[in-house]
Order: sequence, then C-alpha cells, then structure tokens
Amino acid sequence: MKKLAIALLTLTLVFNLCACGQSSSSTATTSSTTSTSTSTSEAANETTSSEGASSETAASETSVSADAAATASATTGLYTNLDQAALLEAIGQFKGLCNVSTVNADGTPNIAIVVPGVADDSHIFFNWADNATKANVLREKTAIMSYDIADPTAEEKAGRHSGAVVKLELEEDAEVLAQLQEANESVSEASVVLKIVEVLPVG
Repeated sequence: MKKLAIALLTLTLVFNLCACGQSSSSTATTSSTTSTSTSTSEAANETTSSEGASSETAASETSVSADAAATASATTGLYTNLDQAALLEAIGQFKGLCNVSTVNADGTPNIAIVVPGVADDSHIFFNWADNATKANVLREKTAIMSYDIADPTAEEKAGRHSGAVVKLELEEDAEVLAQLQEANESVSEASVVLKIVEVLPVG
C-alpha cells in the first residue's frame, strides 16, 4: 500500500508538471504571435504614413511647378509688354500679326489670321466677309485675340517679340455703335465691333 501511494503521488506530480509546461508554452506562443502581429501592423502604418507623405510632397511640388509655369510670363514680362494703349497704337500702325480665336457651333475651336482696325481707345473692329469667325463672334458674343510684333533683328531674345492676349466682347449697344460709325469712316454698319475687356500676358 505504501508503495502504491508513493507511485500515485509521483504520477500526480508528473501530470501537474506536464500541464504547467503546456500552459507556459501556449502563453509564450500567444505572446510571440501578438508581438509579431503588432510589429507587422506598426510597419504597415509606417509604410502608409510614408507613402502619404510622399504623395503630399509630390502633389505640392506639382502644384508649385504648375503655378510657376502659369505665372512665368506675368513675372518676367517677356513677350507681354504691350498695355492697352500700346496695343491700339501698334494695331493702328499695322505693326503685328493678329489671330482671333473663336468657338464653332459644334464646340470645336476656330482660329483665323485677321487685320483689325482701331475704333476708339476701347474698341477694335473687323470688316469681315461672311465666314466662320464672323458667324462665331455674332453667335457667341466673345472672342480671344493674340497680337504679336516680331523683331528678328533684336540682339536679345526678350526683344524679338512683344504682344498681348486680349479678351473681346461683341459691342451691341446701338448708341455706342452709332457714335463709332460717326467718328470713324472705316467703321460701318457691316463692321463687327468688339470691346476690349482685358489685356493679358502672352503664354
């Protein structure tokens, strides 16, 4: 009996020791898995944060580049040194090449090389035959004009061109049109008279 009791006690101790070992192993495994998961999550967060920062930086750089490109002409003044008075003087002396851009009825762009005349200090006019540009202006009431004076003999690049881009609007005020026709014999009822809305930089 005594030997049997000792044997049972020994088996109980071995069983308890095995149970404790398994519990510790399970706890260690769980801890290791949790630690690995946490590390992976932190690495993913760092990667996402890094990618977000890179995207924001790239977007910022693109924005700066676009702004610089959009404002370069206004900043440097190159090829854009004609104000409204100088523009009208150049037109009156037929110094430059003029293009008028309009929109066709189907939405496609139209551009034509034309010769404008000066009606007064805020209007220009065209004595157009019936054509697409005239039809577009009469329909849309607006147009964009570019005017360029070239000087290929200029030593400096900045002096080889001067000009402006001009926003134009169809003049429809009958009283204004009558005054212009009375003051300028070149302006007739058939003329298309456009008001200068804004003089802008080239580019």
